[in-house]
Amino acid sequence: MRIAIVHYAAPPIIGGVERVIEQQAKVLSDHGHEVVVICGNAGAAVATAEMRILPGLKANVALDERAGEQLVADLGETLKGAEMVLVHNMFTMPFNWVASQVLARLSREMAGSRFVNWVHDVDVSQEAFTGLDAQLVHVVVSEVRRQHFIDRLGVPGADSRIIPNGVEVTEALGLTPSVANFVQRTEVLDRELVLVHPTRVLARKNIEMGLAVTAALRDAGCDVAYLVTGAPDPHRKESAAYAERIAEAISHFGLEDRVCFLSRDFSVTNADVASLYRLADALIFPSRSEGFGLPLVEAALHRLPVFCSDIPPHREVAGDFAVFFDLASPPADVARLVLESVGSDHCSTVRKTVMRRFGWKHIFKEYLEPLIKER
Repeated sequence: MRIAIVHYAAPPIIGGVERVIEQQAKVLSDHGHEVVVICGNAGAAVATAEMRILPGLKANVALDERAGEQLVADLGETLKGAEMVLVHNMFTMPFNWVASQVLARLSREMAGSRFVNWVHDVDVSQEAFTGLDAQLVHVVVSEVRRQHFIDRLGVPGADSRIIPNGVEVTEALGLTPSVANFVQRTEVLDRELVLVHPTRVLARKNIEMGLAVTAALRDAGCDVAYLVTGAPDPHRKESAAYAERIAEAISHFGLEDRVCFLSRDFSVTNADVASLYRLADALIFPSRSEGFGLPLVEAALHRLPVFCSDIPPHREVAGDFAVFFDLASPPADVARLVLESVGSDHCSTVRKTVMRRFGWKHIFKEYLEPLIKER
């Protein structure tokens, strides 16, 4: 479907509405829609959309009757083929009322297009709004704004719906392009629990215990993913043999859809590891031996719960903030420890809730897609 998004301005102008427009264009494009962003500011650019710059749409521009008629012609031509037109704030804010009237006129004349009044703010009178006589579907961004819209402009409550603003999770987390692409490809953020293990594939790193704990978490009903950063150590011949043992263990536990060795997809940098700390729910570090254990410190700096083997170097480095487990502990006991600790972490719970409620992927599936499919 061809979808037009219309506003006074678009990025690189900085503003809440402009940011929503950019991310809305991206999620619509990601789901196969052809998006055109129409705005008034010269140099506007949204990477995932076709751009149309009409200076007559700018805020605080005084348009005479002739300019208004030209805008009707320009907008009408630009909107050709658009089955849906998302107009952000221009029917409820007074910054360019001639442009608002032009859009209202086109909403009546373009029978093949549905115009959506996307309400972020309200600062016009009921008389002015009613005088537009626009043919609109009303969308507001929150219940508070919906009540304001209803009370101030006299729109019946049943005629409006709430679609909250979303957040681009990979952008908000500051993920590197490599990690962001991995997240989008694997949908790993949809998992209930993401464990990260920054390590090379070496026997002393005890990846097999990480696998066993992951299997125990799965068996306990947890939708878990286990992310290992490293590849076999090119400097050690025994590393390749250990990698084969790990592959056999993955097959034995049936974890093919839950374990990712990221270095097989891309060359993992230090910046990528930092991104993994930001997206993960916990660090698991079951080493049999270490000289220090730097990931324990790095993960803690990212406020990530740390679960590590109870060995002297780990006690020395992380004795006052990590959760320790004995290397001889049954995997089910370690899994229970992880679930109890992460489950009691309020910040972790809030983080997951926000991702699921306000991530653009959820916003599209729950709200935008049904809106698009209505006829």
